[in-house]
Amino acid sequence: MQRILCNPLNIPYQFQHYNKQASREAADPTLVYFKGSYYLFASMSGGFYYSDDMLHWQWHENRSLTPFRYAPDVRQVNDWLIFSSSDRGPSEIYRTKDPLSDQFEKLSEPFPFWDPDTFQDDDGRVYFYWGCDNKKPIYGQEFDPETMTPASDRKELISGHPEKFGWERPDYPGKPKEKGKEALSMRLYHLAMKISGSDSKPFIEGAFMTKHSGRYYLQYAAPGTEFATYCDGVYTGDSPLGPFEAQTHNPFSSKPGGFITGAGHGSTIEDQYGNLWHASTMRISVNANFERRLGLFPAGFDKDGILFCN
Repeated sequence: MQRILCNPLNIPYQFQHYNKQASREAADPTLVYFKGSYYLFASMSGGFYYSDDMLHWQWHENRSLTPFRYAPDVRQVNDWLIFSSSDRGPSEIYRTKDPLSDQFEKLSEPFPFWDPDTFQDDDGRVYFYWGCDNKKPIYGQEFDPETMTPASDRKELISGHPEKFGWERPDYPGKPKEKGKEALSMRLYHLAMKISGSDSKPFIEGAFMTKHSGRYYLQYAAPGTEFATYCDGVYTGDSPLGPFEAQTHNPFSSKPGGFITGAGHGSTIEDQYGNLWHASTMRISVNANFERRLGLFPAGFDKDGILFCN
């Protein structure tokens, strides 16, 4: 039986209030397969989605679990599901053995972080990644899997290189002109960026680690969620903390045109059958710049170990 998946995902998107304006939003998704079910967490939602087949999603409200924060990360560590989300401080880490039970145990407040990602290697060691900035890099650090506190010094892993990688440029050539409220909002945004001296610097954000055939694939998003060219690139290395080098084919996830644009800040997982999928942020930006939806795309590795996304 053939089943059809439509993007953006046809799910009941939640409302958030941004700058005194309400708009539907879901972005920065973490998709995880945990104990026979799929769980999908997204920014500013006050809950999460769950499914048995990644086609039919149900909504589960949980307003006690840092309900309105950006870029929640949910990864399996041993028998637990580890949850963290963005905050300038305090930034908290929780765990649960059953997300639907709403029984989340607080583990730690290690330090303020934004756009977190937790990764457990085959040897049981755990690594933590974070970063969302157009001046600072994405960082990585080993964590204790029981306490989720630092077990090593942090390392700088990925920085922006718009002079080298065109997909990272926020001022890309041929960028369409915005209209109406969107145009005014974007002009104010760029004015603020120019005043700060950051107008042409991409935001490097949304880290997510995947391991394949002994190789580590550290994914990241650029140049910024408000752009049609929002996409995911990937660096590869032989160690969870690098050194890393940019994959020869980048960005691996991108959708700059069509009805809905953008395919950045996502997560890449294997389903129960061994197929690879990439969940990512798609841009609407009509009622508000941060009005976004979720996309789900087939992904994989080719014979040369190149991560790709359809």
